[in-house]
Amino acid sequence: MTLATTRVLYSDLHGLSHGKYVDSAVLDHPTHYAVTVLTQGLDLSMVEAPGFGADVGYPDMEARVDSDSRRAGWEPGIDIALADLWRTDRSERVGLDPRGALQRQVNRWTARGLEPMVGFEMEFYILERPGDGKGRLMPVSVPSHRVYAAGPGCDPSGLALEIYQRCRTAGILVEGYNGEFHPGQVEVATRYRSAVAAADDAFLFRELAHEVALERGMGVTFLARPFAEFVGSGMHLNISLTNAEGLNTFHAPADPFGLSEVCRGAIAGMLEHHEALALMGAPTVNSYKRLMPGMLSGYWANWGIDNRISTVRVPGERGSATRIEHRMADGSANPYLILAALLAAMLDGVERSLPLPEPQAGDGDAAPNTDRHTPHSLAEALDAFERDTILVDAVGADLSACLIKMKRDEWSRWNNAVTDWEHHNYGRVF
Repeated sequence: MTLATTRVLYSDLHGLSHGKYVDSAVLDHPTHYAVTVLTQGLDLSMVEAPGFGADVGYPDMEARVDSDSRRAGWEPGIDIALADLWRTDRSERVGLDPRGALQRQVNRWTARGLEPMVGFEMEFYILERPGDGKGRLMPVSVPSHRVYAAGPGCDPSGLALEIYQRCRTAGILVEGYNGEFHPGQVEVATRYRSAVAAADDAFLFRELAHEVALERGMGVTFLARPFAEFVGSGMHLNISLTNAEGLNTFHAPADPFGLSEVCRGAIAGMLEHHEALALMGAPTVNSYKRLMPGMLSGYWANWGIDNRISTVRVPGERGSATRIEHRMADGSANPYLILAALLAAMLDGVERSLPLPEPQAGDGDAAPNTDRHTPHSLAEALDAFERDTILVDAVGADLSACLIKMKRDEWSRWNNAVTDWEHHNYGRVF
């Protein structure tokens, strides 16, 4: 008799997965982990996190499966389920749980009778090794590359198609995929659905894509700008709000732009918190090599109607398809945290009735209609987020403090690193 197995997963602050394989018959029994997995930097060092670290003896937390998240997995015969993280005394959710941070923001909207609906657009590069099997992974060769191509003009290796098909069998709701701007770059769109479920799909998609690529001896990267000569990879979030009747509340036919007051307030909130949102949407040193003027990447604090040089783009469809597309985040962002921060910024704009500035006009040659932009480094983004007490409180004081310490340490390690660029530019003459 073969016993069914479920892979239980949850996200850390970086958006990376952790979890355990368990007997599917006992999913109602929580699994236990040291909470320190949530306080670790990418170098596995543990930051000081009062209430979660050495001061309290590195306590356990328990992962409780969300039964609604269970689905077929991408490993043969193994299901997937997402878990919420709770204190072992069962009194409350763990404050460092990214999925919990998102759920809190969703709850603030549902208390107003509105349900956030979300779809992710995720860009990444497909990688292969040189023909001799040596050297670092590079973008897959696409001799017939075309923007928005499918088939060999997108990815002759077939890896992108396999990832797409495995998503469909694994219950990760991917609408479609196509080639993007440079050879080897692919974009995948997830199905529009409720906020936590949509973030689950984005989180699981990255996991699946990496593991399917590994099976093929290839790779993928969601790094913001992995190659200096190519464009970076974004993670665009499409967001709307529905009421109790399931109607889109962003559409207002009488408005000059067809946008309701709640939609206008939501956009204004995104712009109000533009600089601070960068920490969640652009969380790595590399992120700021994508966030530059002229890269269609969400640099300027502006909005526009069907205008891709704006950070906040309102696509042309109206009625049930009226939505906001936020274009700042890159592929390394934690989907739970950037969505939580955006929902908090939107709600602030609505609650304070923040005024909406004029939309950005013109094409890529038009001057931006604002002088506000994203920070130019991870360090500046950390400063901006710390100053934004509204977002800090919304995401959670403990989570914010821990994330800030992790990222301060990350920035320090970057400043202390000696790079190939320094050897190439200085080594031959000094």
